[in-house]
Amino acid sequence: MARIRALMSKRVIDGYRSIPDGVVVYEGSQIIFVGAQKHTTVPSGAEITDYGDLIIGPGLIEMHAHGCRGVDANTNTEACLDFANFVGQRGTTTLLPTINRKISCVLDAMKIQERDGYKGASMPFIHMEGPFTTPKNIEGYETADTHLLPPSIEKFEELWEEAEGRIKMMGIGIELPGALELARHMKKKGIVVACAHTRTGYNEMMKAYENGVTHGTHLYNVMTGFHHRRPGTVGAILTNDGITTEVICDGFLVDLVAVDIAIRCKGYDRVAIITDLSMAGLADGDYLRDDGRWITVENGVSYAKGVDRSKDNTMSGSSYTQNIGVKNVYQRLGHPLEAAIRMATVTPAKILNMYDTVGSLKVGKDADIIVFDNDLEMTEVIVKGVTVYSA
Repeated sequence: MARIRALMSKRVIDGYRSIPDGVVVYEGSQIIFVGAQKHTTVPSGAEITDYGDLIIGPGLIEMHAHGCRGVDANTNTEACLDFANFVGQRGTTTLLPTINRKISCVLDAMKIQERDGYKGASMPFIHMEGPFTTPKNIEGYETADTHLLPPSIEKFEELWEEAEGRIKMMGIGIELPGALELARHMKKKGIVVACAHTRTGYNEMMKAYENGVTHGTHLYNVMTGFHHRRPGTVGAILTNDGITTEVICDGFLVDLVAVDIAIRCKGYDRVAIITDLSMAGLADGDYLRDDGRWITVENGVSYAKGVDRSKDNTMSGSSYTQNIGVKNVYQRLGHPLEAAIRMATVTPAKILNMYDTVGSLKVGKDADIIVFDNDLEMTEVIVKGVTVYSA
């Protein structure tokens, strides 16, 4: 018989609303009730945990993160599993490992999870940021471009076959020859096609949208910015309601004022909170990445070592996990907690066409549940009904 648990607290956030004196009941890996305690009878034999003033909410969904402790998810299978465990302890219950090469070890890690059970965030799909992106061409940082390839339907099909159809999102440089043909091809397969690492502008982004590019990768970062006479890629994304986007909310890679502008332009349903995580869990110092890049971590911020930091695109991923981004939107920008949670749960689930199973606390959905305090520090993290972290 499947285990039945009832989690109670003075505040349950289901993804959209707060439920005072709420309860979430799950059986095995599936939610069977969400609502007010006064409206339900807890099933006989259920384990009851009353969390009091702590908050119960849906597990966070990370759609763009590369790794932790300076090791990318596609370094090897063990690194990918360690990454899932690392973010799982911090409230992320669904993770799309973001890679540009070496798919096989990520796929192996996904299959190990499905076979042996979850010890961290589940990894149902892959996000590929490249290899069809525009070179950065930063002096002293040439290794950042060594993996890139020109857009090619034939090469994409090789990646698709290697991934066994598990690529859910792919970022491309929209100005590259063959990019729009590739975008149309990927769209037919149900992939979310994103504009990533581009030097182009407003008109080109609108043309890409007409060819199936409906998402903007890490808004503001590695794209042409907004100017009142040259609205750029940023202007196209902010003003087109048909384009969703994602933003790093650590307060370093993107200033929180810029985050607030994105939210005010797009609303909570079109902006997802991401991390672009790669160096979290490391002390300050210099580190050699597996792809040959030297990275300096300083005060929790990562930079390409030895480059001019006044230049764009010289930061190297975030060092702050997704719960910190939610906290920043909530506490530092002053948006409602329900809205900040929504940007890390409902919104990415809908962008990725996964909302039928994850993204909110709803009867019939996966039992991906987090329990946390007002500072977004986790007390319990549950993935598919399995407790993967308990404080």
